[in-house]
Amino acid sequence: MATRIDSWIWAIRLTKTRSAAGAACRGGHVRLNGATAKPSATVAVGDRVSVRQGSRERVVEVTGLINKRVSAAVAAQHYVDHSPPPPPREVIASIPRREAGAGRPTKRERRELDRFRRGAMLVVAAIAVLGLAACGSDGTSDAIDSSPEPKTGTGPDFDRCGGLTTDDVVSISRLGGLTQVIDNPSACEWRRGATSAPSVSFNWYRGSPIGRERGTEQLQRDVTQDYEVDGQSGFIARHGNICETGIGWDADFIEISVMSASADGTASMTTDQTCEVTKRLTEKVVRGASS
Repeated sequence: MATRIDSWIWAIRLTKTRSAAGAACRGGHVRLNGATAKPSATVAVGDRVSVRQGSRERVVEVTGLINKRVSAAVAAQHYVDHSPPPPPREVIASIPRREAGAGRPTKRERRELDRFRRGAMLVVAAIAVLGLAACGSDGTSDAIDSSPEPKTGTGPDFDRCGGLTTDDVVSISRLGGLTQVIDNPSACEWRRGATSAPSVSFNWYRGSPIGRERGTEQLQRDVTQDYEVDGQSGFIARHGNICETGIGWDADFIEISVMSASADGTASMTTDQTCEVTKRLTEKVVRGASS
């Protein structure tokens, strides 16, 4: 029997309630093998699930399927925890909190708070770098220029799924049997049958600078490097048989993810080959978009 991802993350105690698990999926805080997961997405042994919890990202590998909540000791038998260490207490303590009676935060305030939480680990490194840069040999400090907030909507006008069709995805990836299971204006995904792997996904994020996503990838993936297409900069990240690329335009970016291993863990191509496929898909999307 298939196990839904919202049931599974609740059963292993990553969320306090089943409804909270569903809300996390609908809010884009849950990923399955690198792709945003809907509450109804199914998990299989070997899948990698990440759940954003405030300032921390929980990353677990599925080793057993359950859909009923169990004790912490029993829950631990159904996953392997690959989560990065939590941010230092100083970072957590510095997260801004609104005073009682201040009302609901504005959209801009929510974006800034969300950006802060996702990039908590990067803040520590940034503070250290700025501290060194501000100190001159004469003991004086230079003023730090403030950069304007990145603008949304400055990137190309992508067609649905970035212009990728199922034939494109199968032809370029050489992963036979893929069918499209998600198709909406900001996200598309192709899988083989009812399994979650192998898979190919396209995501278009607006109002979300690529730096935040790159910081998350650096915490989760084995290798994250600079990558660009026709002068447009971004990143490429790899972990096992998963390879992801991101290309940004100010506060907008696209992300393409390829998982080449089957649900049983059988690899159909090497990591390098998986990344070559991911690059070809990315290049087709970027070069086919209308500016």
